[in-house]
Amino acid sequence: MSERQNKEIGKRLQAARMDQGLSIDYIQEKTKIQKRYLMAIEAGKMNDLPGDYYVQSFVSQYANVVGLDSHKLLAGELQETNDNGKQSAPVATGPLPSRTTQHKQVVKESEFSRRFGKYAAYLPTIVVVVIVVVVLGTIWGMSHSGNSAQPHLTSSKVSVTDDASSSKKKQSASSKSSSSSSKEKSQKITQVGSSTTEYDLKDGPSDGSSLNIKAGTSNAWVSVSSDGTQSWMGTLQTGAAHTVKVAKGVSKVSISLGNAPQTTITVNGKKFNFNPQNDTTQTKTITLNIKD
Repeated sequence: MSERQNKEIGKRLQAARMDQGLSIDYIQEKTKIQKRYLMAIEAGKMNDLPGDYYVQSFVSQYANVVGLDSHKLLAGELQETNDNGKQSAPVATGPLPSRTTQHKQVVKESEFSRRFGKYAAYLPTIVVVVIVVVVLGTIWGMSHSGNSAQPHLTSSKVSVTDDASSSKKKQSASSKSSSSSSKEKSQKITQVGSSTTEYDLKDGPSDGSSLNIKAGTSNAWVSVSSDGTQSWMGTLQTGAAHTVKVAKGVSKVSISLGNAPQTTITVNGKKFNFNPQNDTTQTKTITLNIKD
């Protein structure tokens, strides 16, 4: 879309919002789109968004909230001219909420901000504390693991047995060892606390894990990072899949999805249910902590 079209779309969305007495924070709450992206859309600065897929997705969600037809808006059809050749105001294609409903929504939003807004100032401190705790816990875990790996010297008695008896004992021990090792490791993915975006992967392959990401009935934008370094990023076409190999020793994998409800993830050949609540949020970042 041209810069003129972008600005026209932004003006129509902003005008529809203001006509209904809705705040930009209300739009953010309804669409789960960051406020800075909503402001960029209203200003016609579509280049500030992550990509073309997000432009169409974000504009569509915004339009649905304020009662505009997203398809016509993106196609440039929501514009009419009057007798002087000037463009008229945007045309809403859906029923708008009543004044009473709008008032209740504004009051509810103000009450939420009053109750919980004061805690926002403490968020950076909480994040720093959590990071420090995680680092200290990792250091302690590595130290404890190193100490437990040290050999322990114990006194032993030497006894002499015949070769047949010794052979039978070795075979029995070997069979027990192989039996226990086959039951020892079974991959587990568990949710971290009450978080819906962070999971622990335990007992995965010792030589590194494998992620297979597949798009459903529509395109899906995906980005994968390993320990903060981007491993792969791209847009999967409908029904297409891509496999990302996670190197041995990586402890954290971040998977950002641009069309989460239409995307499936398989970890080491087993389906990963990262959305057990069937959330319809389009953009989502999943964190997978790989444990030894």
